[in-house]
Amino acid sequence: MRWIRNWWYARQRRIDLRILWPACIAQAPSLHHAKAAFAFHAYNDPAWICLGEDEIYRIIDKLQ
Repeated sequence: MRWIRNWWYARQRRIDLRILWPACIAQAPSLHHAKAAFAFHAYNDPAWICLGEDEIYRIIDKLQ
């Protein structure tokens, strides 16, 4: 069952990056604010939390 959960979480993260991230950019006054809004979501979502704080930070830091 772990592989199903991992697949599902990876799918949820891809959806977040494809849909939520562009929405954050469109609504935020700056890239910094957009990253903060996305980080708030990521640090509270099991699909992201399972990656660990360092990996979440690395991914968000690369967002443009």
